Amino acid sequence: MDSFAELGPLVRDAARWRSLGALFSLATASALAGALVACGGGGDAPAPAPPPAPTPAPAPAPNPTAPIAAQLTVPTPVGYDADRLAAFNRLNEIRLSAGLGMLAQNTAMDQAAQAHAEWMIANDSLTHDEVPGTQGFTGDNWPRRDEAFGYVPVEGGEVIAQAAGSAGVDILVNSAYHRTLLLAVEPVDVGIGWTDGKAANVSSPLVIDMTKPGLDPIRGLGQSTQPSIDGAAVWPLDGARNVPLRLGPEIPSPVPTQDVLTLGTPVSITVEESRTISATQFTLTNSATGVVVATQLLTNKNDPNFLVPESFIAAIPLVPLSPNTTYQAVFSGSTVQFPSGTVQSVGRAWSFTTVAQ
Repeated sequence: MDSFAELGPLVRDAARWRSLGALFSLATASALAGALVACGGGGDAPAPAPPPAPTPAPAPAPNPTAPIAAQLTVPTPVGYDADRLAAFNRLNEIRLSAGLGMLAQNTAMDQAAQAHAEWMIANDSLTHDEVPGTQGFTGDNWPRRDEAFGYVPVEGGEVIAQAAGSAGVDILVNSAYHRTLLLAVEPVDVGIGWTDGKAANVSSPLVIDMTKPGLDPIRGLGQSTQPSIDGAAVWPLDGARNVPLRLGPEIPSPVPTQDVLTLGTPVSITVEESRTISATQFTLTNSATGVVVATQLLTNKNDPNFLVPESFIAAIPLVPLSPNTTYQAVFSGSTVQFPSGTVQSVGRAWSFTTVAQ
């Protein structure tokens, strides 16, 4: 089963093609009071009526400047088959457990993701990019497809796995590049497409789009992390069990000098997109033997495929992890806040146990 990612360039460039939302302005009209003039003879004119009181100016429209709180509940999805519902539930289970907010179903994005899943089967091509003039074409890339179905996205991305339901989501989060999107803090909406169709080079593609709404001035700013994680989400979770031994079939490979199937499951930390994270230490140690696992650090600065955002950092084991083994991950480093330049220290130590083979 293959998985596929194309995240970084869209995350970095989205602001160039779409604003965060519509701007609103209010104007109030001033009240003009005219004087009454009495004329004619025979006695005093009646006193003029007082001018009407001016209409109070309406309250200014809200102008939010910060993300909303983490979404801990979202509406129950509608129209999903069992496989898409399983993918939706597993994705939100992962996000909640990592201290992030849930994603709400968006039916326009569902249509875009579903159309692309069917396009890949019709054209026998596992890719994020559609070719104009081909059967089922709805847009060159994921944001254009979302727009074609009536949703204006801001930042985010798309991931694809060749597996149904929760299994497809687990494959994606067990990789490095796909995880950068699934555990991104800010997205608030999701669209999911899936088909059990098969072609020579594509089989049962699961398509997940995640983003923020460009025409919503409040939700368009995204969401925050849950307070409990103090702004940093780790994966695998502290205390997790049955963690896979290998990274899995990710395209492209985050370590091009090795076959991707020879790499172990990455450990990672994600922070808000407004912060850049860097490490002074990021180690993975076999808790029983004390042996430190050889890893490759993956950051925005050294990523060979230019897909990792500045808010994500991972240590990728250069060998598969051992079965039924507990590992301890230790991270120390810092983040730099944009645009203030505020530096904040980050330290985490956690452990997890791998699956018994």
